[in-house]
Amino acid sequence: MANRSEDVPLVSVCVISYNHEKFIEAALDGILRQQVAFNVQLVISDDCSSDRTAQIIQKMSESLGSKMDVEVYYQSQNLGVIANFIFALKKCTGKYIAICEGDDFWTDAEKLARQAVLLEENPELAGSFHRVAVHYEGKPYLTGEYGSAVAPILATKDLISEKSLMHTSSLFFRREALVFPNWYGTMLSGDFALASILSAYGPFKRIDRCMSTYRVHDTGITNSDAYNRNNVSLKIRILIHLNEFHGFRYSSEFESVIQELQAKKERKPGVVKSIRRRLKIGLLFKRVTYWLQRV
Repeated sequence: MANRSEDVPLVSVCVISYNHEKFIEAALDGILRQQVAFNVQLVISDDCSSDRTAQIIQKMSESLGSKMDVEVYYQSQNLGVIANFIFALKKCTGKYIAICEGDDFWTDAEKLARQAVLLEENPELAGSFHRVAVHYEGKPYLTGEYGSAVAPILATKDLISEKSLMHTSSLFFRREALVFPNWYGTMLSGDFALASILSAYGPFKRIDRCMSTYRVHDTGITNSDAYNRNNVSLKIRILIHLNEFHGFRYSSEFESVIQELQAKKERKPGVVKSIRRRLKIGLLFKRVTYWLQRV
């Protein structure tokens, strides 16, 4: 689809999708509802979905195109989540980039405007983030929020952790801060490393407002068998790469987290089974309580 205008966009919105027919409409609707006074470029890359995702994107492209410049790419063969992510990010031409994966959605019409103002007024920042609601698909008895328990300013050292401290749907960052180390394309999940890479430019600042929703569902990448089977090993690999990327300036912090992950990896099977058993009991209790409250 051709661009609506020749003006350089202030913000590029990056959307990647794969078999998201149940979710993609909500994702694109949240983008369509954004109230902005600047040019927006929307880049969508569908990774050769085998369901109706591409048809839904095509149907919504017309209404989206009336508000912003839309570029849709339908991959002829499956690239994989990271390769597709890199492809879409490289198509972004805005001063800033915001991300909304096809199974998440934005809930605040002022999200882009608020984040753009923050970075325009604070050139030392690499980006911003905000609180994110967690929606467990098919499990209404589970609730959560991402980003509320972390510090309001996150620099590189703060981001050295066992898990991502900022959810992808909340990220808004300077395009000039984005680089792709050679190893990045080999990772199964890219969001764990992305924030750390961007932080080499400067810190992230939180907007204390919940402005998007993260869906947890069975077909998400972090719920895939390959990811969960090798989760700890994958994180250790990423942390080793990040330590090198940052010139070993935070080696003690990286090594501390790596040692904690190694300890989890080497935990005895009996201990792991005991923890899983307690988690299942806790989930059962939440489920029963939820339904009893609705009787």
